[in-house]
Amino acid sequence: MKREKQTGFGLLEKNNMKLFGGSYLKSNPKIKRPLSTRKSAHLVLRSLLAKGPMSLLRFEREIRELVYKQGKKHGVKIYSFANAGNHLHFVILPSSRRAFNAFIRAISGVIARLVLGAERGSAKNIQFWEKRPFTRIVEWGREYTRVCGYLLQNTLEATGFIPYRPRKTRYIGSG
Repeated sequence: MKREKQTGFGLLEKNNMKLFGGSYLKSNPKIKRPLSTRKSAHLVLRSLLAKGPMSLLRFEREIRELVYKQGKKHGVKIYSFANAGNHLHFVILPSSRRAFNAFIRAISGVIARLVLGAERGSAKNIQFWEKRPFTRIVEWGREYTRVCGYLLQNTLEATGFIPYRPRKTRYIGSG
């Protein structure tokens, strides 16, 4: 005799969500972005305009310095960072939701201004970032190692050390 699956625990499964942002959002978010102060997060920022002369690779050093400076300022530990030309990958550990929000707000604005050559408060109404930042919670151990390896592979492909290998993306919007 087969037992029926117990119902009523759908809410608990939703609270265990690990992915947010990027192509997953079709409209305004209805729930808070899942974050953890104990587990790291894979963060991806993708740009619409970062091609050719405005490629993020042209500003590699400045972007790296800005990212680590803002991470230290806002209480976000940056374990790994990769610049892939039109998108940026991070493996981070925020100290709080407020720290994460301040970090995202700061780096997205500063990097966009750097690449576009705009001054703070200028009236350029250009959408630099494609969608909301994509994040997913990364478990420590094998998953963390795999994500860090993926970031390294992305960097090597972007700089031309290894040829680009198309892959099935597991997560939509993850780069």
